Amino acid sequence: MESPAWMFTKALSHRQKVCRLYKRALREVDAWYGGDMLNVRFQKVLMRARFDAYATEKDPRKAQLMLADGCKEIWEKRHFKPFRFSFDPLGSSYDREREAPDQIVDSEQWTLAEREQFPYWFNKREQRKKELLQHWTKIEKDWDEEIAAIQTQLPKEKLPGASA
Repeated sequence: MESPAWMFTKALSHRQKVCRLYKRALREVDAWYGGDMLNVRFQKVLMRARFDAYATEKDPRKAQLMLADGCKEIWEKRHFKPFRFSFDPLGSSYDREREAPDQIVDSEQWTLAEREQFPYWFNKREQRKKELLQHWTKIEKDWDEEIAAIQTQLPKEKLPGASA
């Protein structure tokens, strides 16, 4: 059984920590310069240059210190209202149902009064379901005809030396 996503099962490597720091830094750039796309891109290029300047550091202690300094800088310069994707935790649509499942919409629990409140919606839904069934019966019919043709016709054999 796999562990939940929030449960870390092993320590992260230095490379993984640096990659996560870089991603957080880019998110902060998005938060601070989010309105102007050219400025955002320019700031991201500068951020990449800062990371690339120290990419070849061989001393592990110095690399650890630079990573800690980077984390501290991200913490000190974090945006007061960071950008959040809508379905992420703390986003506006987090943990909300995206659409009603078809089992609920198609159930027979809708009363006549409820159906009369939204006649266009229910009629349109029934029409689309019929169209979908017609489409699939057409596909099944074509498929059955093709299978029947394959089963009744012998494959054409190529004669040796004949061009295709």
